[in-house]
Amino acid sequence: MNKSEIPKTDYSEIAKYYDKVRVGDVEFWLSKIIEYGKIEANCDVLDVGCGTGRFPLSMSTAKTCVICALEPSIEMLKQAIAKDKAKRVLWIRGDGQRLPFGDNVFDCVYMTLVIHHIENKELALHEVHRVLKKNGRCVMVTNSHSRIKKHALRDFPGVVAIDLKRFPTIPMLKETMLKGGFRDIHHHVLQCDRGYISTEEYLQKVRNRYISTLTLLSEQEFQRGLKIFEKKVKRKHGDRIKQLDKFVFVVGQK
Repeated sequence: MNKSEIPKTDYSEIAKYYDKVRVGDVEFWLSKIIEYGKIEANCDVLDVGCGTGRFPLSMSTAKTCVICALEPSIEMLKQAIAKDKAKRVLWIRGDGQRLPFGDNVFDCVYMTLVIHHIENKELALHEVHRVLKKNGRCVMVTNSHSRIKKHALRDFPGVVAIDLKRFPTIPMLKETMLKGGFRDIHHHVLQCDRGYISTEEYLQKVRNRYISTLTLLSEQEFQRGLKIFEKKVKRKHGDRIKQLDKFVFVVGQK
């Protein structure tokens, strides 16, 4: 499979059910973004690829910051705006490769599982560096290749191959940041144990395509793979499956 052969995620479709299938511990991951991003009161913060607004809305209650949230999908953005009853976030439709801001604006720019969706990662990180203030921080939440190979969905035919193509390796990401002018680049591997979920409940999440990779399979590929996956999961895990969220936080400073 060539990189160019991987279809792009259609978030206009995913927006219809995104919040129903993306249920996780936002507060835990947000606390780490705040910690690694050195986000304090009155900071200027940008969320790139905010989706339906889970992280910027939580950020707005956790910190008294000026929060901007950028999202290319109008359908996702509409849902985010509808949730923001207090109008605490500045919502903007835009592209991470062409940030609609001047230079030296933000104290922190963060992305949560977004960098693999961006075609020109070098350009995007150059843009992040540009809009950061001096000593500002970039925080990216992503997946490592080793995690992709160990994820529960590794038994779903085709998923690992797609994600190994989509996600940059951690060394590659850090090298791209270095070329983009960042310094003090480092990463943290963190895990959150969310306990057990019934195997049937987990399989229902998979049937609902709870991660974007599953939407990149054709309907025929998905249904064929689902039959294989259901048998393997039931045989391997029995009646319940452990929910372990494990992500890598890559951090750089301007």
